[in-house]
Amino acid sequence: MNSNDSPDSDIEAYRRASEALLRLIRSERHASRTRASRRRRAEIKLKRIRWMLNSIGDPQRAYPTVHITGTSGKGSTAATVAAILTAAGYRVGLHTSPYLQVATEKLQIGPSLIDADSFAETVTRVLGYAARVCPPEQSDLPISYAEVWSVLGYLWFAEREVDIAVVEVGAGGRFDATNVIEPVVSVITSVGLDHLVTLGPSISDIAWHKSGIIKPGGTAVVGDVPAEAFEVIAREASAVSADVIAAGDFDLSRTRFPCTEAYFQKRNAQLAAVVVLVLNRRGFTIPKAAIGVGIDSARLPGRLEQMPGTIDPPIWVDGAHNADKIAALTREVVRLRNGSSLPVIVLGMLSSKDPPSMMAQFKTAASSMVLTEPFVRGKKSLSADRLAHVVADSGFAGAIHVEPDPDAAVRLAEGLAKKERAAVLVTGSMYLAGQIRRRWFPDQEIVRQRTPWPTLTRNTG
Repeated sequence: MNSNDSPDSDIEAYRRASEALLRLIRSERHASRTRASRRRRAEIKLKRIRWMLNSIGDPQRAYPTVHITGTSGKGSTAATVAAILTAAGYRVGLHTSPYLQVATEKLQIGPSLIDADSFAETVTRVLGYAARVCPPEQSDLPISYAEVWSVLGYLWFAEREVDIAVVEVGAGGRFDATNVIEPVVSVITSVGLDHLVTLGPSISDIAWHKSGIIKPGGTAVVGDVPAEAFEVIAREASAVSADVIAAGDFDLSRTRFPCTEAYFQKRNAQLAAVVVLVLNRRGFTIPKAAIGVGIDSARLPGRLEQMPGTIDPPIWVDGAHNADKIAALTREVVRLRNGSSLPVIVLGMLSSKDPPSMMAQFKTAASSMVLTEPFVRGKKSLSADRLAHVVADSGFAGAIHVEPDPDAAVRLAEGLAKKERAAVLVTGSMYLAGQIRRRWFPDQEIVRQRTPWPTLTRNTG
């Protein structure tokens, strides 16, 4: 048998392509140190993305787009908009960022992730385009992971002839690698304090970055944002003659929303409903029934997700990684109570985050804490020992445990939770959520079955 005919050849092709992309990631120690140099690098990268896209016929212009940014809620809102459009009969491409476990999670059409062979073949082609258009010897700034992903997504959607694409911003907006499109609708879900080094330091600064996805002739849909942020967004929209719609001004009283959703999930669903109502105004046909169907079917892994088969104790995973997301998560702690016991929280985060602001939300939300360290290529985790000092300084009254290895940390938390008759909640980082989730959903099966929720033939709990 030819090795290419092996049942695992597609998985091996995926692994090689994924590793080729990961090799493009530079360590944080090589990052730009000043705002001016960061902006210059970002502008160079956007120009190169446009060159690459132009060299292959501008695939991003082959279909209309919805572009979504926000400090919190952008991933869930993007997934819900895509699900509603799919329920309405459209062939919908969805590009999310980041992924939890495997790279193919970032691209899907309808409910199916990009297949391993297509992923590997498209990565190879795009890396070839990059080498021709931006040869390494002619630039002191090597082609980046984000640049290749931007071209990869727009090309794959065009070749699969989607009717519309929903694209989630990686971070910020104005200088994000996805920001080379002219969206029909631009969405800003929220504006809060996160990524302060690159986007801050103020709410107004962050709003300016996020409003950079608003384009001439488009419509901007804005979620619940501070007044100072809305003022910036409205000013930037006016400068490019775009309409601005505050989502809260829409009457959604006749729209059905699942009654079991967490507050923040319902809020994101409501924003998605406004987006599709605006799309109706822009010429799309989306029946009201499709809104309810789409909201019911929309799912994203690692967002207040209970791991299958976990009962004693139940184990929940949530990728909350900033103060706003943590605040939203802790409002739902009542759902995680087992009787009167608060959950045992497994917490880990990147060193770029602001642990004191996050811990302020956790002080009364956990019975005890196990502190750990997610592993991330090219990024530094906050040490578990350092995090323990932050937790102690916050006034947290429960027991504090340190276990740098994430899997061992969850096993420790399970033991504690059994004694306390409590649940386990893993949070603080999308990367940590992905690492822990692998115990129940193996990477290989996600790639092979093209879903973040593969069907397993054995118990992995």
